[in-house]
Amino acid sequence: MNNKEAILAFYEKALSVNTETRPTVVLKPLMAEGYKSSGSVGSKSAEQLMGQLEFFWKLIPDLKWEPQEILNDDDTYIVRSIATGTPNGDFMGIPTNGTKCFNIMTIDVHKMKDGKFLSTHHLEDWTVGMKQLMPAVNSAKETMDVANAFMDAMGKGEMEIMISLMHDDMVWQNEGDKSLPWIGPWKGKQAILEYFLPKFGANFQTIKWEPDDAFSDGNTAAYFGKMIGKLTASETETKEFTYALRVKVKDGKVILWNWFEDSFEISRAYHNH
Repeated sequence: MNNKEAILAFYEKALSVNTETRPTVVLKPLMAEGYKSSGSVGSKSAEQLMGQLEFFWKLIPDLKWEPQEILNDDDTYIVRSIATGTPNGDFMGIPTNGTKCFNIMTIDVHKMKDGKFLSTHHLEDWTVGMKQLMPAVNSAKETMDVANAFMDAMGKGEMEIMISLMHDDMVWQNEGDKSLPWIGPWKGKQAILEYFLPKFGANFQTIKWEPDDAFSDGNTAAYFGKMIGKLTASETETKEFTYALRVKVKDGKVILWNWFEDSFEISRAYHNH
């Protein structure tokens, strides 16, 4: 195998995941004795590099390393590539789940002799890659828009819109008198839809629900206001009471609805005291 063939095998058969072979099988006969792969931090032996690539193949099942340009000067080969992949697991300290991919440029400088790699100096734009893989952070406006839409749909009884804005892992947290059938926490979208909302709807009728103040920061919104309700079982209407609400948004959906109210006033009306 000549130098150019060895380089193509390096990228197409060892760095890029394929069904024909494995990184160790490809690279073992191509690495000269004493081979070192060095980057901005430390260096790796041939064995360490092969072990890292075997790990990458498991972590990034669609890993591709595609040369865009190969320059040659005597025994030196400079390869500019585009590396792409969708990690699923802990990747350089970032938890990933196979839903986000990276697309970065890489530069490698290889020293070659008789179809074997003597050394490699490499540089990857992982700063860009890490940003691409980081979980999305909601802006305060996005959070408030989602929370307002959910609150508006709930006030109008638009169940389909509410369901579309609920995260599968949503938690509905209510505190108060445990004898009230809707006191939580209720964990998961299914539990909220099947148990909490029917119990709450059958026992409490909202007469007044007015937010006085609202603000958001990052993925959290907060509301403060006044409320009046009617307890169905006792036919008793509450006095006006204050409430506070903390809402968290993830991936454009409500993942936490944390409700704080005058639980004494609600309990008094429920038990008709």
